[in-house]
Amino acid sequence: MAALDPTGIERDHCLHHPREAADLAFIFGNRIAVPELAAAAASLFLEGLVPRILVSGGATPGGPGTEAEAIGTALLTRGVPREALLLERRATHTGENVTLSLPILAGAGLLDSKKIVCVGLFCTGRRYAMTLHRHWPAPAKLCLPVEYGPVRRGAWHLHPEARARVLGEVAKVPAYLAAGFIAPWPSATAPTK
Repeated sequence: MAALDPTGIERDHCLHHPREAADLAFIFGNRIAVPELAAAAASLFLEGLVPRILVSGGATPGGPGTEAEAIGTALLTRGVPREALLLERRATHTGENVTLSLPILAGAGLLDSKKIVCVGLFCTGRRYAMTLHRHWPAPAKLCLPVEYGPVRRGAWHLHPEARARVLGEVAKVPAYLAAGFIAPWPSATAPTK
């Protein structure tokens, strides 16, 4: 059995790019880290780095309404104006986050975006970017990871639940590539913080 390489996993899967201007922040919804996701995306908007935020996520256990509505409400409370938000309320998995959002982005005139920021869970950055790349290859993709609970850079491997979460995400990439759910996208050369 190979030794665990937390630094390599963080470099290749838990992508964290420098903050820079982009056309759109694309939030992959969930109920695990609503406040953290909203804070990360709101900071991009309030710093003038993105003019629009798309939140994708349907109804899931753990709360009323949809993931998109929960995160959207949290964004509003952080000072993001309603007109800056786009909500996709039907997605039940990462592929649908993208495919169901593309018509919404088209309607908002954003399909010609040159650069987008993937905002999502710390351990899933590479898969988010690879999913976007599969269905929307044109824009450059940056990742802004959100840490939550024990799933934190440099320490996740010390906590059984966080370790299982991160290693589960790592295991999905080759299986999803083989199934055609995601497309190859560079990761090892991506800068991290």
